[in-house]
Amino acid sequence: MAVQNIDLEWPYGGYADLHNDYKFSQLTYVPVEARLILSWQKSSGEWAKNASAQALHLIFEQVSYLQVKARDPEYPISEDDCLRDICCTSSEARTDFDDVWVDPNPPMEYDLQLVFQSEWGIKVNADTVRIQLES
Repeated sequence: MAVQNIDLEWPYGGYADLHNDYKFSQLTYVPVEARLILSWQKSSGEWAKNASAQALHLIFEQVSYLQVKARDPEYPISEDDCLRDICCTSSEARTDFDDVWVDPNPPMEYDLQLVFQSEWGIKVNADTVRIQLES
């Protein structure tokens, strides 16, 4: 799974535009299982009509690091479900949610960073992550 600024891409031409075609819907952390589930629902907008899945979930197993940055109260709540960027960052940058790191082949030990339009964000590091699509 390759990570871009707002898309998740996978082999054979599949991708999900997490900024335009999907709205973030849920964050679930199960501490006893060290599992994090991030969920998106397909947008109802006309621009999302070609998105292939109705919902998608990123499922992180054996989470070793998780940080959630507070939203900026100056933004309307409506901006909480719209992804601004997704990238991988080094552990030295764990307090920094402002920079977008563009590295097509980041080291495996890097954290995954997701930041939303209202400036709230998530940094996570886990042994594995998989994507689950719902038709």
